[in-house]
Amino acid sequence: MRSPLTTVPFIFLALNICTDVSASRTSENHTTSSDSVIARVYTDDTDRIRSLGQNHDLLYYIWREEYAVIRTKRNRMPPDAIIDEQSTSALRSAQEPFRGTGTIPDRPCYRTVEQTYSDLESLANSNPSLAQWNDFGDSWEKTLGLGGYDLSVLVLTNAEVVGTKPVFMVIAASHARELTTSESVTRFGENLVADYGTDPNVTWMLDHFEIHIIPQHNPDGRKMAEAECSGGCFPGWRKNTNQNYCSPGSSNRGADLNRNSSSGFWGGPFSGGSQCGETYRGPSSASEPENTHLEAYIDSVFPDFRSVAPNDFVTPAENDANGVFISVHSAGDIAFYPWEGSNNVPPNLDGLRALAQKTGFASGFAACQNCFLGPASGTNVDYVYETRGIPSLTFETGSSFGETCQNFENIVLPETLAALSATLRHSYRSYQAPQGPDALEISFTSSPDGGTLTATADDTRRAVNGGGEPLQPSQAISKVRYSIDEPPWIAAQTFPMNASDGVFDEPVEEATAGLSNGQISGAARMIFVFAEDADGNQGPPTAIWLPGDGFDFKSSFETP
Repeated sequence: MRSPLTTVPFIFLALNICTDVSASRTSENHTTSSDSVIARVYTDDTDRIRSLGQNHDLLYYIWREEYAVIRTKRNRMPPDAIIDEQSTSALRSAQEPFRGTGTIPDRPCYRTVEQTYSDLESLANSNPSLAQWNDFGDSWEKTLGLGGYDLSVLVLTNAEVVGTKPVFMVIAASHARELTTSESVTRFGENLVADYGTDPNVTWMLDHFEIHIIPQHNPDGRKMAEAECSGGCFPGWRKNTNQNYCSPGSSNRGADLNRNSSSGFWGGPFSGGSQCGETYRGPSSASEPENTHLEAYIDSVFPDFRSVAPNDFVTPAENDANGVFISVHSAGDIAFYPWEGSNNVPPNLDGLRALAQKTGFASGFAACQNCFLGPASGTNVDYVYETRGIPSLTFETGSSFGETCQNFENIVLPETLAALSATLRHSYRSYQAPQGPDALEISFTSSPDGGTLTATADDTRRAVNGGGEPLQPSQAISKVRYSIDEPPWIAAQTFPMNASDGVFDEPVEEATAGLSNGQISGAARMIFVFAEDADGNQGPPTAIWLPGDGFDFKSSFETP
């Protein structure tokens, strides 16, 4: 039964969102005047949804409950729209940014830009062998001497483990009003550091991967959004604060940093040409310093696995590419894969779709290319995939821009952390590994002669969750193997495990192996288990501690 909008609790919304056009698909009709309203329109018609996006500011679409949330002028409301009085009353014109440490007014679970930077700098200073806090550029306001902020990145890896490492990069808060995103990635980094040396899988990933976390892609705009979150929280500021567009004092000034990238889709029809519009793409690709610096940084840390001519959208990236790029937005509970600027099939479809569907299984997100709302031109995700050949996803998280702290802590944060952890695990051979099985429920039982290793290999852990695309088929397990103390691509030798029922011929199989004292004596600390399916797809490894380290000898990746 469809209840009036004002009676539906936010915790219900968080469970029923599929996709968000606030982050990647929205119109140019943003307004902040007193006659603006937030309203709900019930429909399951894709053409109607896209029409709402063309004629109003389409904030997001809740696919399970079949309604869109729009911001529009009161006199332009569709006749079947239902006003959300609470959200409408929270609309306000932009205020003077609050400068200071601490948390955002009315939302104590979200740190300000200043507090985020201070905490992550302290984290790096306290853990110099694992973390660095680096400056890679300046925001628009800082380049003009108007205050502004550094663009900073938290880099996590064990500096004592040398060698070339796959890069995992996540950026957040490209759209200023999406408050949950920077806090989510900040806590992701803090949790990784806290769990190093205790969780075997976090430990090996920090040893052998390099993780780059950019918590504030748009710090100038974020400060404007923070000021809109007091006495109610429905922040509206989306773009950066570039005063050269619209007018210097307008709350609609700035450029949309997720329509301004140097992707070949920049300037396409799925972005805005009006300077006062919500999706204004800027006068040229990467015209904004936030994107100029971001793209230079991306190019400096990711190898090029797709050396092609500009605007080549059909040549695949190398299948053995390493690395993952994630852009976190809200709201929507969905994982988009490229191309975002077109409905054309990406050349690495199988690997990209598999990565999104592995994310969907772990987090509950829907997984698709451009479900419901259509393409978006000039996104950061398309830039990374097109120019570096790196598997890239957009995450749409949560149920609103000013998510309540209760919803954030209990729903949005756990889902987002699960999604980030799932993609991080696939950073090596990141097109191939998502198509392979997972290794789960690993345990080791000691005996006088050594011990017995058991594990489950599972090739079924993918989900679409309403994304409307075919679920990638499961394959029979063909082999399960293990390595000692190093992941299989580094270890000098890997060892076979045997099917518990005598033959590997099903998508889910239990495997066992006996280990001798000679294998697990000395300096060995960790066992890695990995599996391969009948198509030759090798999944990511999962690790447990070896006896003698005082840890539980079970994997931290268990069947949910």
